[in-house]
Parts: sequence; C-alpha cells; structure tokens
Amino acid sequence: MWQKIKEHLGFISIICFYLVLFVPFLGQVHLFDWDEINFAEAAREMIVTGDWLNVQINYEPFWEKPPLFIWLQACSMSIFGVNEYAARFPNVVIGLVTLFVLYLSVYRRYGKQAGVFTLLMYIGSVTPHFYFKSGIIDPLFNLFIFCTILYLVRSTEYKRIANFFWAGLFLGLAVITKGPVCLLIVGLTGLVYQLYYKVNFYTTKGLLILFVGLLAFPALFFGIQVYQSGWWFLQEFITYQIDLFRYPIASHGQPFYYHFVVLLLGCFPLFVLALKPIASKTEIIGDANYARWMKVLFWVVLIIFSSVTTKIVHYSSMCYIPLAIVAGIWLSRYTVLTRFTRILLGFVGVVWVLILAACGSFFLVDINKFLSKYIQDEFLLAQLHTEVSWSFIPIVLGIILAGVLFKTLIKPSKISISSLLVTNSLVITLLMVSFVPQVEQTVQGNWITQLEKYKGKEMAHFTFGFKSYAHLFYTEQASFDDLKKAKEIILKRLELGDSHNLNEEERLAFHVYMRDYVVRETDIPVSISTKVQKFVEIREIYPELKKVYEANGYGVYERANVLGK
Repeated sequence: MWQKIKEHLGFISIICFYLVLFVPFLGQVHLFDWDEINFAEAAREMIVTGDWLNVQINYEPFWEKPPLFIWLQACSMSIFGVNEYAARFPNVVIGLVTLFVLYLSVYRRYGKQAGVFTLLMYIGSVTPHFYFKSGIIDPLFNLFIFCTILYLVRSTEYKRIANFFWAGLFLGLAVITKGPVCLLIVGLTGLVYQLYYKVNFYTTKGLLILFVGLLAFPALFFGIQVYQSGWWFLQEFITYQIDLFRYPIASHGQPFYYHFVVLLLGCFPLFVLALKPIASKTEIIGDANYARWMKVLFWVVLIIFSSVTTKIVHYSSMCYIPLAIVAGIWLSRYTVLTRFTRILLGFVGVVWVLILAACGSFFLVDINKFLSKYIQDEFLLAQLHTEVSWSFIPIVLGIILAGVLFKTLIKPSKISISSLLVTNSLVITLLMVSFVPQVEQTVQGNWITQLEKYKGKEMAHFTFGFKSYAHLFYTEQASFDDLKKAKEIILKRLELGDSHNLNEEERLAFHVYMRDYVVRETDIPVSISTKVQKFVEIREIYPELKKVYEANGYGVYERANVLGK
C-alpha cells in the first residue's frame, strides 16, 4: 500500500492542491449572464416543477441544450440549495474526474512524470483552470469526448469489439450533454487519423457496435421527448444546432483566427509550451499512437470551430486536453526550450503581467474618469461608474508571476517550468478572489442584488431590449395562477395553441405580447429590467411604469400603483 502511495505521490499532491484551490469560494460571486445563469435556471425550474425530463426556461421548453449537465446541477441544488455554489459544484467534481482520467491514461503509456506534468499543464493554465470553477456545460462535454477518443485509441491497438461499444456509449453521453456537434468532432478525428496515418481500424461490425452504444442514451431521451411532445422538439433542437454553424448566434461572429488568439492568450502558458510539439511531425518516442490521436483531435477541433460562424471562447475548450497531454509528455522528456518558444512565452507572459498590473491599477487610479474620455457606449460608461473598492493584490500577483517567468526564461528546466505552472495556478485563484468579485459587481452585481429582493413575491419579471436569464433565476420567478391565466389568454389571442409547440420566432413574439398584456391589461405586479440606452423608449411605451432602481447601466421599472407590494 505504501509503495503505491509513494509511486503516485506527485499525483496525490496535485489532487490535494486541486481541492484546496477549487472547492472554496465557488459561491463568492453571482452567476454570470448568459451561460452560467441559463443552465442554473433550467436546473432550478426542474426542482420547482418536479419535471426532470423536460428542460425548461421560464416554464417553457428549452431545446437548445440536452439535460445531462442540468440534471447534475439540479442534484447539486437539491443538496446545497439554489445558489451559486450549487450551480458550480458539479464542475469541481467533473474536474476531479478529468484529472484522474488524464493521469491514468498518460501514466500507463508514458510514466508517472508525464502524468503529473500533464495535470500541471492543465490546471496551471488560465482558461482550463477557470472552467472547473464555472457553471457551464463544456467541462463535462469535453470529458465524454475525451473518453470516446480513449476507447477509439484502444480500438486501434486491441481488436476487442467492446472498445467500440464503450466509445459509442461515451459519445452518446456527450450528445445528451450538449448536442450532436460531438459526432462531428469524433467522426472527423477518426477519419483524419485514418487518412493521414493510413491506418484502417474501422470495421463494419465495429461501427455497428459503436452505433448501438451511441444510441443507448440519446434514443431513450429523445424517444421519450418525441412520444410526449411530438417531433417539433427534435426539429427545433436540430435546427438550433445547425444555425450555430450557419449564423453568428447571439452576435458571436468573429474572424477565422479568433480561437488561435483565444488559446494563445487564454491558455497561458500551456498553448505556448505545446505549440511546437503539437505542430511537429516528429513522432514521440515510445507510444506514438496515443500522441497522434491527441494531435489530430486538437487540429480537428481548432479548424472546426474556426470555420463555423458562431465563435465563443469555450467552443475551443476541447483543445485544452490534447494540448495538456502533448505538453506534459514533452516536458517529461524535456531537452531544450527553443528560442522561438522562449520569445513567445516571454511575450504572452508579459501581456499577462501587464493585464495583472492594469487590474491592480484600478486601486491606484480613478480608471473610470480616465476611460470616460475614450468610451462612447452609454451602457459601458454607466458600468464603469459603479462604485467598487478595488484591490492592489493583482499588482503583487503580477510581480510574482514576472519573477517566476523571468527565472524560467533564463534557466529553463523541468523544475522551473513546473514552478511557473504552480505559480500560475495560485495567481489565477488569487485573482479570482481579489479581482473577479469587483468585476462582477461592476458589470451586474448591484442590479442582481435588486432582483434578489423580489424573491418570494408573486410578480411577473421581464426584460426590455436585451436578453437575459438573471431576472428569472435571481427573482426565483414562479409560475403562479394569474401569470398562467395571462399566458393562456395571449396564446388564444395569437391562435398559437400550446406554448410548448412554439418555434423560436413565435416564442419571441409571444414574449413581447405577454409583456404588453401583463403591463397594460392586468394588475399583476410586474418588474421590467432594461439598459440605460432604452430608458427613454420604455417610458414612452409603458408610461404606467416607474423606474425604481438604477445601477450597472440597468434600470428596473415597476407599475406605479403596486410599488411597495
């Protein structure tokens, strides 16, 4: 027993390090709009309605995402309560599982040092570290894709049909986590691997078994959905997934090189350290097969999401795992840090040091007054004028990071690079504790605090001129009788039938009519949140409303005759 502990002491130390860094402070700041609040609201409504099969937002079908991650959040909220900690806790557990899978898969092929360095690469880089402290779907989605690839790797090495079944099973779990884009990622990775390395590992029997495993969970979930609600749900779900590739959903259109820049800056120092080995044609000595798969997976993911129209930071997060593995193996066999890598590492490192210094400068300088000269956006200006007590800690963190980076560049070695990764982990954690709360307070914190005051009240909550989920989650919007009756009246007027059968265009129209009806034709207590640019317009459209709160560039309006209820 002691021998096994000694053998894996480095791994055990990292797990303990991980728990210390990731478990505390999860609920320190409000959830961020949209994605974090989006999934948390769906989980909250599962608990409120008792309907764990159908994903709902505002008590209406939400077909954009399948339910698996939301189930985990709902389970967490059942234990910890409906709050930020519960919404983010599943990803801490998912992160822990990911580290175990990463370590074991690398350790068995390249040794314990490569396994340990892989984990350091992962949690010692900015965005991979941050994602396990968030309440978004991608960490679970990426874990299932990675497990699928692991079994495909094994299928090229061992002619066991069970490998295809397990690959399909994990792929099916990925489908009901985030959607069918995982089929494209895994399918293209396998195809490119075969064509590039001229290896044919697929057999008709193997593909059939993989297909059976793939269908196990999605067929059950979508089959029940179709049985209950008809084909419209599946149709809308597929349409939305296709539109993500065709159109810049939610105004997230970006240039082709967007994800390369995101990885370069966001995955510091992982991406810089992994760039040469992952781009090199030189084979890794020993088990080259596994490393080949990781390289192919990285490039397939990067190219796919660089090509689609909708580009969001976390779309390329599947790149983190192959980057960490390739970089971890490289560091375990470290010989030299090339001049190009040193220059790039120094450049990106200096950028991060400057970012930390800029964050700390908010403590020393009236940054609002300075930026106001150059910013024209009325909403952003209003956010910058939020009164916040900034900290000088980011400056200290920048000095520490600069010192460790300088030492690494002057005398690069396994130890100095590992020190940089450990230091970066601590810097990220301390930055999130000392700076992120102030950022959240600036961009939304005061407004959300106002929304929280509506908890427990039978009120209808809307937004005007922008999309949000905060007004639902933080007011704990209930579907009370008067609101249900109002919905039925609007559906009848618009001749739309059941609200469960509305497509996206009909749903948008329905919400506008619903808001107008509640404000103008009922005495239901109501609040409407809008942004500063819409203050004049909302007064013209709804003269019966009065602004009762303004902060972070948001205004909250209520019906004048129900104020104080």
